[in-house]
Amino acid sequence: MKRLIILLALLIPTTLSAQWDTLTYSRLKPKMEPLIGATLLAGATLVSVRPELHQYEVSMYDNLHLADVQKLQFDNYLQFVPITAPIVLSAAGLKSKHNTGQISLLSAVSAVLGLAAIETGKLLYQVERPDGMSYTSFPSGHTYMAFTGAEIIRREFGRSYPWLTYVGYGVAALVGAMRVYNSRHWPSDVLGGVGVALLSVNVTYWLFE
Repeated sequence: MKRLIILLALLIPTTLSAQWDTLTYSRLKPKMEPLIGATLLAGATLVSVRPELHQYEVSMYDNLHLADVQKLQFDNYLQFVPITAPIVLSAAGLKSKHNTGQISLLSAVSAVLGLAAIETGKLLYQVERPDGMSYTSFPSGHTYMAFTGAEIIRREFGRSYPWLTYVGYGVAALVGAMRVYNSRHWPSDVLGGVGVALLSVNVTYWLFE
């Protein structure tokens, strides 16, 4: 558990600070979300494909002795909480930017676009997972799914319920940390998943609106 706390301390500030200008509408700058997403994805890709950079991740993993910790599998279920939350919240009557049917469509299209990018990345880069079980580490699909939901929550409910944005991004960051803790992903995989999520959601909303 101590190692999980360390990972949260490392990953949550990184992902939230990258999104700081987009977390509240009062600080929102035009076109910032795609720029942040592209920057995260490009940086994470660079770390994954350059051995001298990737070695830093390997060293951190070894220093934390994550291979020896008892694994917690709730991230397999927690990843779906943010992506389903906007539909549930809208159906429950909370004020949102779009109606429940539209949110469902936006969520589905965002998921399909992002998953296509995720699977392409896994096939293209062939990065070995920390546990050595496969070569489909980059980018993280679990993280992508969770942050896709968090970004949709921000867009749909950020004006009326700002606290929901922080809850959504907090849950998504926890999922990302858990993927590293469970030896399924490197930190760059997590940041790559965040980048894909931001890009897919913003492309979807741009097409829709």
